[in-house]
Amino acid sequence: MRDFKEEISAAKVQQADKDYTIKTNDNLYISVKTINPEVNAMFTQNDAGSLGAGNIYNSQSGQHIYGYQVDNRGEISLPVIGAIHVAGRTLKEAKEQIQIRADEYLKDADIQVRLLNFKVSVLGEVRAPGVYYNYNNTLTVLEAIGMAHGTTDYAKIKEVLVVRRGETAVKPFMLNLTQKNIMASEAFYLQPNDVVFVRPQKLKNVRLNASYYTIGISSLTTIMLIVNFFWG
Repeated sequence: MRDFKEEISAAKVQQADKDYTIKTNDNLYISVKTINPEVNAMFTQNDAGSLGAGNIYNSQSGQHIYGYQVDNRGEISLPVIGAIHVAGRTLKEAKEQIQIRADEYLKDADIQVRLLNFKVSVLGEVRAPGVYYNYNNTLTVLEAIGMAHGTTDYAKIKEVLVVRRGETAVKPFMLNLTQKNIMASEAFYLQPNDVVFVRPQKLKNVRLNASYYTIGISSLTTIMLIVNFFWG
């Protein structure tokens, strides 16, 4: 029987072959740093700091203004470096390509590339449903649920639905979060615009119906007491 750590390593290797590939209209965060402050100033408006809380990139308007959007030719245009084709490449490959071009014009340049439009929707039995942005290039379904503050008491963690929109069709995946081989699933690592839906247990409906029944009985009893008091 395989060791659990071996399964984790195998899952990471599998994911390495399925890294997200950049597409037309994607919005990229690109940081170019050198030892020359004057050269760095050319990239200042697009490099306003790290992707932390309160950063200008944490709003859609900031992303569109300060990010680099991939045009319909699959290219981005950088100061000094010029146009670079990135569509169809992974973020790592895009970084390597930018680094090659930067080395032709700049000395000791440090390049960082992130995907700004990596957002997922987390719905259903989670404590804070909503749309969440990810700036770490990879995101697991467990991390996404964590962003939504975890599951509720009614969550059916054996049936978590991930819906992914492909080029020609929408593809659903059903994940069982209690199984350790979940990491081998194609949907364990999320893609931009994925929807994660945590299904409710049937017990929730039973409890809700019971609550409504109790409220109804209580209301009826109160009405009868009032009637008896005034007309009894």
